[in-house]
Amino acid sequence: HPAYVTKARIEAAPKLKLSVTAGVGSDHIDLKAARENGVIVTEVTGSNVVSVAEHVVMQILALVRNFIPAYKQIVNGEWDVAKVAENSYDVEGKVVGSVGCGRIGQR
Repeated sequence: HPAYVTKARIEAAPKLKLSVTAGVGSDHIDLKAARENGVIVTEVTGSNVVSVAEHVVMQILALVRNFIPAYKQIVNGEWDVAKVAENSYDVEGKVVGSVGCGRIGQR
């Protein structure tokens, strides 16, 4: 869950002068309370575009390589390579991508 910057949190931080959020949007910040308490709210839009795009690629690989079931086996003290491999795929020769029109999807 994101850390919401609520009116109560803003008022509990009387020395707060600036709230910077990375990403898109500031709907998790009480802008009215920030304004009333003299807190400047800024967004660093696009600062994490590459990181999020790379995370999508990592998630795709985790899915096609059956990473989660393999991880659960190891945690449970097991290791059945055949069972993990039966639902695992190589991405070589396949078209892989994410559907998106914004900064992240275009990466």
